[in-house]
Amino acid sequence: MDASITALIGLAVLFPFVIGFICLGLHKNSRARKPFIIVTAVVLTVVSILLFLQVFNHGAIHYTPPIAWDWIILIADYVLLAYFLYVGIKARHFIIVALVLLQLVFLPLFVFHWAGAVPIEVHPALHIDMLAVIMCLIISIIGSLICVYGIHYMRDHERHLGLTKTRQHEFFFFMIIFLGAMNGLVFANSLLWLFFFWELTTLCCYRLILHDRTKEATGSAIRALWMNLIGGAACVGAMIVLFNQTHDATTALSLQNIIASPAAGIMLFAVALLCLTAFTKAAQVPFQSWLLGAMVAPVPVSALLHSSTMVKAGVYLAVRLSPAFHDSNLSIAIAVFGAFVFLVTAVLAISQTESKRVLAYSTISNLGLIICLAGINTPLALTAAMALILFHAISKALLFLGVGIVDHHIWSKDIENMEGLVRKLPLISWVLIVGIISMLLMPFGVLVSKWAGIEAAGTAIGGSGWFILVMVLLVAGSAATIVFWSKWMGRLLTQVPGVGSPRREPISFSYHMPVLSLIIGAVLLSIFIAPVLSGLIMPALPAAYPWPFATGGWFWLLRSGVGFFAAWPLAIVVAAILVIPKLAIKMKKEDLRAPYLCGENVEVSTPEFRSLADERTELKTGGFYLGKVLGERNLNKWVNPIGVIILVALFCVVLL
Repeated sequence: MDASITALIGLAVLFPFVIGFICLGLHKNSRARKPFIIVTAVVLTVVSILLFLQVFNHGAIHYTPPIAWDWIILIADYVLLAYFLYVGIKARHFIIVALVLLQLVFLPLFVFHWAGAVPIEVHPALHIDMLAVIMCLIISIIGSLICVYGIHYMRDHERHLGLTKTRQHEFFFFMIIFLGAMNGLVFANSLLWLFFFWELTTLCCYRLILHDRTKEATGSAIRALWMNLIGGAACVGAMIVLFNQTHDATTALSLQNIIASPAAGIMLFAVALLCLTAFTKAAQVPFQSWLLGAMVAPVPVSALLHSSTMVKAGVYLAVRLSPAFHDSNLSIAIAVFGAFVFLVTAVLAISQTESKRVLAYSTISNLGLIICLAGINTPLALTAAMALILFHAISKALLFLGVGIVDHHIWSKDIENMEGLVRKLPLISWVLIVGIISMLLMPFGVLVSKWAGIEAAGTAIGGSGWFILVMVLLVAGSAATIVFWSKWMGRLLTQVPGVGSPRREPISFSYHMPVLSLIIGAVLLSIFIAPVLSGLIMPALPAAYPWPFATGGWFWLLRSGVGFFAAWPLAIVVAAILVIPKLAIKMKKEDLRAPYLCGENVEVSTPEFRSLADERTELKTGGFYLGKVLGERNLNKWVNPIGVIILVALFCVVLL
């Protein structure tokens, strides 16, 4: 192995841990901490790009560190589990204690007794192919931008809470090591290594949700912990089942060996357990409440969990495992499950008035779509899934950071309080509007990926009648998605009486640079979606899968079996729709008219009207959220039970 490649892997995984501990040591010196965070962002960005170039030019990287690292990973596993046990005992939470004890009993039995070799060496321990590189780019670039954004955000956040004792050193410690843990997770070929990094992300998630130490934060952190520990226990169970089938731990625990050929029988059951591990981390129904609870955390935490880490680990594992359950009943069950989650969580988002909860349900919905595409398991479906992972990460990070900036101007995350915001805070409002458009319209990559996914479901109908149901769920979910995004954008663009001329918002480089970078990334990568797919996404397909798109030609056309697509013309049309009205229409004050309210007109300059007895009454408008019909209290009564039933059916399909 070339020393330079070893150095790149070390920088991607270990360097964030070094900087994290430095930030932890800089307890009171926030100014000294800032350059370390910025340097980490630069280093991780450069390293991820260099790894991409290496894999693109020379193929996958296989690397096995010295055996001492296997011992370190093994010992660290027990340290993590011991801490989780401590948390469970302290909180008197029976489920946490039970789940940790299961792992503390069966993991040592497996490693020290059944496997017969300590430590278990899997060759290679790390496998870095194009799929891992895609994830590394998302983690290292988008995750780093979120950390840089957090420098300014956390200062204002603590001031607003009135904290006299800062906890920023702990916050940035867990934020930064989160990036290293995620890179280690996506690089891991050994299931033991993957299990360690998996549990480490659970630790970071727990501590970051807990950050504000409120009663609500504590409850949400505990919920996130026990639900993710279900996935950890499932992963241990999968390792034991895999070993009992082959009685060779070094091959049984290799992800590349697992996906080398479609699994069957008891091996397929082990793959199903790994898929359950993925579903818990991806907050799929009925585990979605932990991600919704995580919205109490500061905005950078929400952005990191939703866009570039944590939940993306779940869909990454599902896509990684897809060749193992190809052309099986498990594959069909996963497609139906993902499509169901995509629909119901999109419908639940319609009833939400808090912006972060809308974003949370939107994330769960899109993750459900990615899992559905992994279940459809055709070259077109997997290409759409990986493209959606990339484009969703950019757009969702942009939206979360935009919500954070708005919150620090109006001190509210409620969509109703954002009414007419485009007149009050135009620059910040357009950040949110661009983010919403990037999730909603062509030619942005999120919608192109969804289009490809629906096409993949349509072409798969001939293979199984179940894909008709999948197709219906995807179309209905897409319709619900249009409703909640359009409704939010409508509140932002509403013209409210009495709002004066727009004012320029103060601009801070470290605060707004990450947002600007994400806007540029969302626009440029969508315009150049053809080279992105041909140079980054399709090379990540398994070797046996043919490429579903042909690319090239004028305007970099994408060609599939049903036609072609060019992003350039649509990009020009969307830009014209946004820019031309602004340039061509100049609204004068004398052209404004008061709204008509049953004969009682108001003055243009004030949001009031005269009601009974000539009393001045404030004009109030509001959105339509269908809370009584589509609210969580009503829908979750049947959404969660159906989710459990589908998961049980998924395992029954495998066993039968």
